[in-house]
Amino acid sequence: MEKEISRADLHIHTKYSGMMKYMGLKFPDSVEEPLKVMKYAKANNMDVIAVTDHNSIKGALETKKFEKEFGIEVVVGSEIMSTEGEILGLFLNEDIPKRLSPEETIDKIREQGGLSICPHPYSPICEALGDRIFELKLDGIEVYNAYHRDGIVNNIALEKVIKNYHKSPFAFLGNSDAHLARMIGNGNTKFTGNSADDLYYAIKNRKTTFEGSPTPLSDIILWSYNVIYASEKALIKSMVKKEDQILKYNGSQFKKGIAAFGGLVYIGTPLPIVAGVLGNMYLKKKAKQKLKEVI
Repeated sequence: MEKEISRADLHIHTKYSGMMKYMGLKFPDSVEEPLKVMKYAKANNMDVIAVTDHNSIKGALETKKFEKEFGIEVVVGSEIMSTEGEILGLFLNEDIPKRLSPEETIDKIREQGGLSICPHPYSPICEALGDRIFELKLDGIEVYNAYHRDGIVNNIALEKVIKNYHKSPFAFLGNSDAHLARMIGNGNTKFTGNSADDLYYAIKNRKTTFEGSPTPLSDIILWSYNVIYASEKALIKSMVKKEDQILKYNGSQFKKGIAAFGGLVYIGTPLPIVAGVLGNMYLKKKAKQKLKEVI
């Protein structure tokens, strides 16, 4: 009897993923609740997921509380910023400090019995390891990242990993890099078995495959709208109550007022669509530049 083939998405963000900065202001990287993540993981037929918030396992631990309710195993993970690029730590028990060297980061992951994965190794918009992957003791490489919808950087990763497989064999992984719950499963990793333990074994023994399709531009536009909307509420609340628990933005009332006005303009006009289209064009341009760099 053939063994069951399951699907895992091992690169997902929640509201615990921290802040990003733009023009001096801070915005949430994601605003998704763990419960919503599990609802979409179920709806999109995932068997195992990993929540990998930036430099924190809190989102994964919160999401893991819903395992029994939804019948989906949650791998505790984190997207850790090393001095040279981001590294996914999977099967973690505690946070790993950011800004260690890649070697130190991988050692810290292994001390916990975890797996180290390189996400989007040739991304032109994220801090990526690039060819350093072939000098590091990684367990797997994300050769398909659905959030990078340009059709170029994923091909670079796949071709380079295949070309160097004889000297640096890695597990091939596909993930969504979901910042919005509905993106879950756009990229996924296929493995034999049906449990997180089976997945661990498959990655360790380089027995995974991948599949996926690019995240729709409409979902990326919706993500930006949701982030600005959440930021807008937090800013207005901080102006009224003189506290800002989400953004921790300590500017003057005047600066907060300007930022709040800008947020209203963004969510109240077609700007999210314009920003999404321009951002998509920018990514394609940067991806073409990256291709020239690595040829």
